[in-house]
Amino acid sequence: MNITIAGVSLYYIISWFFIYSFLGWVWESAYVSVKKGKPVNRGFINGPLCTIYGAGAVSVYLIMKPFAGNLLILYVGGVFTATLLELVTGWLMERIFHTRWWDYSRQKFNFHGYICLGASLGWGVFTILLFHVFQPFVSWLTGLYPKSVGTVALCIVVVLYIIDFATSAAAAFGLSKTFAGVEDMLEDLTAYLHTTRVYETREEIREKLESARNYRHVQDSLAWLSDRRQEVLEHFENLVQDRRLLDAENYMERKQELEQRFDEFVKKYTDIRKKQNGIRNRMVCAYPELKNQFRTYREKHEKKQTK
Repeated sequence: MNITIAGVSLYYIISWFFIYSFLGWVWESAYVSVKKGKPVNRGFINGPLCTIYGAGAVSVYLIMKPFAGNLLILYVGGVFTATLLELVTGWLMERIFHTRWWDYSRQKFNFHGYICLGASLGWGVFTILLFHVFQPFVSWLTGLYPKSVGTVALCIVVVLYIIDFATSAAAAFGLSKTFAGVEDMLEDLTAYLHTTRVYETREEIREKLESARNYRHVQDSLAWLSDRRQEVLEHFENLVQDRRLLDAENYMERKQELEQRFDEFVKKYTDIRKKQNGIRNRMVCAYPELKNQFRTYREKHEKKQTK
């Protein structure tokens, strides 16, 4: 590979990209695993790589390389360069996959949830560490083996990465449809239960149904739904017995309708969840806030359409 960018061989740029992507995956997976108290395979793709770390580290290094001797310029330049990359990546992923993969909305001084001041200042520190700690290590690492061996290894890794990225992207496209289907069904069930007057407010019903979004395994969610079905029916019977539903003369018909609606919902819900393959399940586990962030994206999109 004789092609050079900013005076650096493309061979080394690609090598560094994969090494930094792996180091980023180790950091992200370890941090989230400790935070969640269970192993989490972090990252967009299935393999042990976090692409944004690889792209970010290499981009910042190539851009800031002329200023390697000036700590102040490195810090400020790292803040702006990495923040811009995070902003563009977050915006593109939301537009492409119709959901957010991270959200800083709860952090102070954030911009539309894509970036925030705290993270940006952290990127400046990372840039200094990049030049004085990580890059010397990565350069040493790539010098341990002959370039001919590295070229063959890179070709294999690139092919595997492309396949992994393509399958992960296809799965990610389907995630928003899955979330949308579940949201629509929960809203339909909420609207129906509200018309039955079994519960007084939609908020009360939504609170009862909220956990349906959060189960990883289909069987867990079905067990939860079965419990909610029984709870609704028992609540309905208690209201009838207490004569708080004065128009409950058609008690059996209404009870059967409740049962039928729940059964229909469970069937549709099961069909949707079973279509969620292993890759999508891993993504949901790696990014547990995806469901809520999809709802945020959808609500924001609907508000724009109504204006």
